[in-house]
Amino acid sequence: MTDFPPPAPGYIAQPYASRAVRPPLTARAKRGAAIAGAVGFLLLGLGYAMASLAVGLTLIVAFFALIVRAASGSGTRENAGFEQFVSGLDITAWVAPLVAIVIVGIVLMVVAIVVSGRVLAAHRVRRPWAVTWAGAGIAVVASWIVYGILGTFLNLALSGFRWDSPSWGSGLVVALIVSAVVGLASNAVLGWLSWWWMAHAMRPATATDPSSGFVPIVSRA
Repeated sequence: MTDFPPPAPGYIAQPYASRAVRPPLTARAKRGAAIAGAVGFLLLGLGYAMASLAVGLTLIVAFFALIVRAASGSGTRENAGFEQFVSGLDITAWVAPLVAIVIVGIVLMVVAIVVSGRVLAAHRVRRPWAVTWAGAGIAVVASWIVYGILGTFLNLALSGFRWDSPSWGSGLVVALIVSAVVGLASNAVLGWLSWWWMAHAMRPATATDPSSGFVPIVSRA
């Protein structure tokens, strides 16, 4: 057995410092993160889809108008039928609806962020705006992966359709409706999990809500 030398004269033993462990999220904070994540990411995804779709259609319409102008200036007989078809279309009528859809989409995204921050703050979640932005970023990245998987399954389902069948239209509508419902449900789940993760990561070091029933936990490890 090894004998340790006695402490030097005047040595004062330092008290053992306990390490405080952060308490878990309160039930109120968990509920707030679930509501803010599910509702916030649903609105955020819907607004982004509307804005991006409208911008994409605007680019298509602009490109189409450019082709029409080039075709009408050529004066060739081969383009006569195309020009006659285009002459019956009012491309300018598309501008106002598309701009309105873009504005509504942007408003929905802003509303999603504001609603999330207010819901988190009302449920005593620490750093509600940081949780909102961080949760949104994680949910967006996760949605790319999920949508890629869902898109693969949708392509497989559509590849099984017989386009010469009289019922192909109803089958296509059913597949699109199911994919839309699954996409909305996945948005809600991704938002809930991402917001909860960030609320858990940014939770306070001690319980600050007196009604939560939690007290700081001290570990002796």
